[in-house]
Amino acid sequence: MSECGGRGGGGGNNSEDAEDEGGGPKGSGSLSPARAAASLEGRIRRGLRGASLMARQRPELLCGAVALGCALLFALKFTCSRAKDVIIPAKPPVSFFSSRSPVLDLFQGQLDYADHVRQDSEVVVLFFYAPWCGQSIAARAEIEQAASRLSDQVLFVAINCWWNQGKCRKQKHFFYFPVIHLYHRSFGPIEYKGPMSAVYIEKFVRRAMKPLLYIPSQSALLDFLSSYEVLSLRYW
Repeated sequence: MSECGGRGGGGGNNSEDAEDEGGGPKGSGSLSPARAAASLEGRIRRGLRGASLMARQRPELLCGAVALGCALLFALKFTCSRAKDVIIPAKPPVSFFSSRSPVLDLFQGQLDYADHVRQDSEVVVLFFYAPWCGQSIAARAEIEQAASRLSDQVLFVAINCWWNQGKCRKQKHFFYFPVIHLYHRSFGPIEYKGPMSAVYIEKFVRRAMKPLLYIPSQSALLDFLSSYEVLSLRYW
């Protein structure tokens, strides 16, 4: 016999039991809202009576449940109150270039110091990097190679521009890494946008070291234009 249909035969079941099992009056397919509410109320009452009876027969179970609930609430409150104490500050940065490198490594983002040493040099190359960046890591050896070949004429400075406590991160807003800027005593900066190769970087720096070239004739000019890239220098 289906639980949703009315029960056949006469009887023995009172109306409350019939409603509890999901049946309705004979011939009815579903409970009315009023009967459904009465059925739910009956179940809640019987559940409360059963819990009360169990508490009287086994009071230790009720005490244990209350104690467990209090312990869980205390643990939750303690965890939330200690959440602000588990924040671990970022580790300080470490050197990106070795101590034997010809590149001056300002791994704490000391942009002010870079500006200071730039005033005492004719030509300075600033290499802005992020230590986690794969392109920065790949360009590191190329910068070192170019710096070793130009160290007697050019100062190469690397600056960690990612550490959040460094001045470089606070003052510069780069959208990519690495970034190379060249400063001449008379002008700058010029951003290098060529391949991250020591050969091309060195060629770029050497051209900027001699920004003026005397071209005596038109044929010499045409030869120059066909052999070299023209640098667009921005004068400040």
